[in-house]
Amino acid sequence: MKKIMALLLALCMVLSLAACGSAAGSAAPAEEAASAAAPAEEAAPAEEAAPAEDAAAAEEAAPAEDAAAAETFECEPLDISFSTTFNETETGGMIIKHFIDHVGEITNGAITVTVYWGGTLFSDMEALDGVSSGSVNMTALGHMPHVGTLNYLGFPGFAPGGSQKALDYFDELIFNNPETSALIQGEAADNGIIYLNVIAGGANAFCTTYEFTDLDSMIAGSKSFGNFDAAIFESLGFQVTAVTPPDTYDALQRGLIDSTQMGLAPMVSMGWQDVAKYWALDGTYAAGNMWTANLDWWNGLSDSQRAAIQAAADEVELYSAGLYDDDIENQKATVEAATGNPWVELGQGDLDRIWAATFEAKADAALATAEPNGKADGMTKILEVAAAFTGYDWQH
Repeated sequence: MKKIMALLLALCMVLSLAACGSAAGSAAPAEEAASAAAPAEEAAPAEEAAPAEDAAAAEEAAPAEDAAAAETFECEPLDISFSTTFNETETGGMIIKHFIDHVGEITNGAITVTVYWGGTLFSDMEALDGVSSGSVNMTALGHMPHVGTLNYLGFPGFAPGGSQKALDYFDELIFNNPETSALIQGEAADNGIIYLNVIAGGANAFCTTYEFTDLDSMIAGSKSFGNFDAAIFESLGFQVTAVTPPDTYDALQRGLIDSTQMGLAPMVSMGWQDVAKYWALDGTYAAGNMWTANLDWWNGLSDSQRAAIQAAADEVELYSAGLYDDDIENQKATVEAATGNPWVELGQGDLDRIWAATFEAKADAALATAEPNGKADGMTKILEVAAAFTGYDWQH
């Protein structure tokens, strides 16, 4: 089962069938509702391989599949107050709107969502206080601004292997592994919140003003690498100059720096492709905006309301990976059109070096934050699981 929370909710529903359940009269686990909404192309190969004589059988099976896809939750009316710093037109905003549509669909309109867009209620730094105080029911919580309070979220906020792999990595730590889930969700509960899912966040990339073919030639060609996270890139051999993202375009244009690294989406949105002509993905993919609910509010919901919200949260997590993968391809095309250069494909050895440097720097920072709060042992366990999941041999 994908998430421990989904298992508990499903069990609650089994025990209370007389009071609440799905329209089909059964208490399906939340992740089954999510898989029912999975992209149709996942099933396409089997359908294409089916012999022609099986067409009639496939048609007979279709009503059952349609019924599963259309399964709904019978629950009391509810309006969720949801605060976000995303705007409606951003990728994060599109994911929130998908959540609104899906939870409304599976509850026949019983659950609605009132969204406060663009940080109109709470900024990124205020989001935790907003949801933990109960000022809003839910938020898409970016974890990095809050690791000073939520120490156990200090593990590396991205993972190698793609958007889905990054989600799998977060799911393993927050929901699936019993030891790390107990630590992370326990800390959340201490702060009056609970995590329901994780949302993809896109790719990370390098860009330079000079030509390179691999990591070594990128490092050798750089006289000043602009970044505000020096530990990672100094360990790789770059000479790092502290530059914030809003100042990076100007610094590249004026030659104050000649290379940098950050999330691909903001790099492209800020137009760095106009002043840096050579690009490569660094092999890591972000995740970590969690659908986060106020714990008292969540516990006060009925079993069927919680099950429906969890099902929608699970489904929207799957949706986010595909949406960000599409975005990555569009962003890569934008860069190629602006620069006239193809993307440099770094080899696996280079990607492994980048991940090793990233993991070591982030692990050191996480332990330094956790230790003064008596959480070093728990953080060490989380990092051990994180390293093992990503195939990194962490010698700590």
